[in-house]
Amino acid sequence: MMPNQRIIDDHARAMGKALLELIAHNYREEELHDIWEAFTSVCQAGLESYDIQSRRMQQRLKPCDN
Repeated sequence: MMPNQRIIDDHARAMGKALLELIAHNYREEELHDIWEAFTSVCQAGLESYDIQSRRMQQRLKPCDN
């Protein structure tokens, strides 16, 4: 598990909720849970990718390791 996994999970849920609130009026109540899960999953994947890339860039910028 990545060290920032808890933060990533929390932010992904918050982003999924915010996105869902923007479009919720267009969908039936039964569909909203699946849509929220999809939004959260996509947000989490994006945040994890960003975290990995950020760590790689930080590693490359360390003068002692280059």
